[in-house]
Amino acid sequence: MDETIATIREHCQALAVEQVPLDQAARRVIREPVRADTDQPPFDRSAVDGYAVRREDRSASFRIVDRLRAGDWKPRELQPGEAVQIATGGALPCDGLQVVMKEDARVEADRLVVVQRDDARHIRFRGEDASAGAVLIQPGTVARPGVLALMASVGCARPRVTRLPRVLHLATGNEIVAPDRKPERGQIRDSNTTLVRAFLGQFGITPEQMRVSEDRASIQSAIRNPQSALGRWDLLLVSGGASVGEHDFTRSLLEEAGYSIHVQRTTTRPGKPMIFGSRDGSVAFGLPGNPLAHFVCLHLYVRQALWRFSGATDAPDFCVGVLAADFAAEANERETLWPARTEMAEGEVRLTLLRWQSSGDLTSLSAANALVRIPPNAGPLSRGFRLFFLPI
Repeated sequence: MDETIATIREHCQALAVEQVPLDQAARRVIREPVRADTDQPPFDRSAVDGYAVRREDRSASFRIVDRLRAGDWKPRELQPGEAVQIATGGALPCDGLQVVMKEDARVEADRLVVVQRDDARHIRFRGEDASAGAVLIQPGTVARPGVLALMASVGCARPRVTRLPRVLHLATGNEIVAPDRKPERGQIRDSNTTLVRAFLGQFGITPEQMRVSEDRASIQSAIRNPQSALGRWDLLLVSGGASVGEHDFTRSLLEEAGYSIHVQRTTTRPGKPMIFGSRDGSVAFGLPGNPLAHFVCLHLYVRQALWRFSGATDAPDFCVGVLAADFAAEANERETLWPARTEMAEGEVRLTLLRWQSSGDLTSLSAANALVRIPPNAGPLSRGFRLFFLPI
């Protein structure tokens, strides 16, 4: 598994940069530093609703000379015995002030009576978050909601981000029919097309998808069709045809199309018959047709290619958790990626392994949010045993 991941990373490089409006940048990867355009905050602001008074003036009563809302700009020098009512976020009228919280005072006509007062100033000072020109967002950062809000706050309205990969997905198999059709005897509904589309959608990617008959001429025609010419695509996914059966054409067709094959199979289950190749900056995966194997390969291997394409710095990686219950499944000579459910308990991640029968069994995926690495030849494992898992 680790060798396969390393090979995929080696043959995938960050895609080109483009500039997009901020409202289109969600989940994209920032490719240049984002700096503060001014000091943050840009002026001294009240941190609370209250009354601004001179810091050294310890009077118990003040005359209220003005009222300031957030957005007002009314500079003035407060004199001893004067106070300004101010809202949270309001710009302070001068230096050397302290804000008395509204809860610590009462108002009698136009006078402020201080009930209690400590030394806290309750002010967010200019530049305390960042100075003008400071780098706030590093290249390689994924534009999640907090990142987008920060960019908005510093006027970065058209960030430079990695362009999205262009993806072609071919779902092969004579036995598959659309989800809205009732399968005839010998047929099954196509779940892989939906799975691939939903998986890629998490990254903002909309693939072009085609269902193709499981014969060499149909798959070859789909790959070479002008509408799906390989030069247009950064990532080609072929569902099915990756094994060694009589109708498994994926490897030979990829080679004919100019792909160098780097991986012919993996040592893990489910998903052993997985093909990976590269061609002039683009890559292709031949994915096993069984849906659980498909699910595992997408999250374990295709996700690595997407990460490298994006230029992101936070690589998808394994975490450590402990078994929530004894695990008594039979040992297997191959490493297994086991669907699981995680939860936090007593400061650690607890892993509940979910039941699955075969690489065609999707029933566990309604509850799965992780894939757990079960070592090869592992016998029964006890509750509390530490294992690596990949969040999904």
